[in-house]
Amino acid sequence: MSHHGTVRRSAFGHGAGTRGGLTLVEVMVALAVLTLGLLAWVRLDGALVRTERDSAVRRELAAWMREELRLQRNVHSFDCLGQAPGAGWSCSVERTCVAGPPPCEAESIGVAIVPPAGHALVGRTAVWWPLQRAEVAGAGP
Repeated sequence: MSHHGTVRRSAFGHGAGTRGGLTLVEVMVALAVLTLGLLAWVRLDGALVRTERDSAVRRELAAWMREELRLQRNVHSFDCLGQAPGAGWSCSVERTCVAGPPPCEAESIGVAIVPPAGHALVGRTAVWWPLQRAEVAGAGP
């Protein structure tokens, strides 16, 4: 007791004569909360790494698609003309005549590119060959 007749208390609310500290239950609850927080952080970090890897594949896929469609508009080919970004990628070209008797005047071009272990990206464009030939002819010296 202090000189005014009150009981002195520690910072934890215990009397001066009792031992301060945490109980085993409080320690176990704190460890459980800490463990759950760490597990959530690890799962989030793994998800972010997968998302970044998927984004990199999508960027490569879009770049190859853009280049392949550009090449297909200028060169009549049923084969993919661009360079695959890596092993395991596949590419296919589908051409359909939509106007005019042979030779085809307007053509629909579809390109499908599939990355390894991924879903296909399909791009489409169209070419009107008389206009394309006129542009090529006008580009000369």
